[in-house]
Order: sequence, then C-alpha cells, then structure tokens
Amino acid sequence: MKPSNKDVLLVGHSFETAHSLIQRLRQWGYRCHFAGTMRAAWRLLSFTQIDVVLSDIHLSDGNGVDMLGILAGLPITAFLCLPVEASCFWLPAIEAGKKCLGMPALRPSELANTLEGTSHRPALLHA
Repeated sequence: MKPSNKDVLLVGHSFETAHSLIQRLRQWGYRCHFAGTMRAAWRLLSFTQIDVVLSDIHLSDGNGVDMLGILAGLPITAFLCLPVEASCFWLPAIEAGKKCLGMPALRPSELANTLEGTSHRPALLHA
C-alpha cells in the first residue's frame, strides 16, 4: 500500500540533526516542514495544512505544552518530545484535534510505528 502524502511540522532545533527521523517520515510519504520556534510554527500553520506536529518540549520562545493552545481546534495529531538521557519519550498531546495529554508516553520505536500507520490513513479534511 502506497502511503498518502501528509504534512508533518517538526518544531524545535533538535530536529535539525534528526536526519534518520526525517528520512523515515519522507519514506512514509510525509512532507516535512520545519519551525525553530513557536512563533515560526504559528506563521507556518496560518498558511499550511498540517496533519502531524512533532515538537520539542523545550522551545526558545516557550514550551511545547504552551504550543498546544496554538494547535487547539485544528484537525491534527501532535506529540511532544521529552528528552531522557540518550533518548526521549514522546508524549501524545493531541489526537485528531482532541487533547490527549496524559496518555502513556511512547518510546521512539512506538512513535515510529504510530506515524507509519497514520501515513496510510486518509488525511482529515481541513476546515
């Protein structure tokens, strides 16, 4: 099954060196967009339909939890990256437009499985 094209927004400076994640996203059919700050993410979201947001929890102009307010009401899925030692946990924050912060965290491999599976689902209609 060929994945559908979806748009993913990666927010934060740690994604500048996340080449393997970016490569996998592209293999699954995602178009990658980048924003270093919450402000840049907001500008991009104002003119680009995004399906998935992956954000660092620590941003230079706020934090990923604050960014959830920007994403409220948009038909997207969002995860926040919480660094731990040499890896990270991914915190589910929004699922198909509904807040879900507090759900169990995902390991990187679990996030990869989720994103690969999501790439095969039809995109939500954007308002």
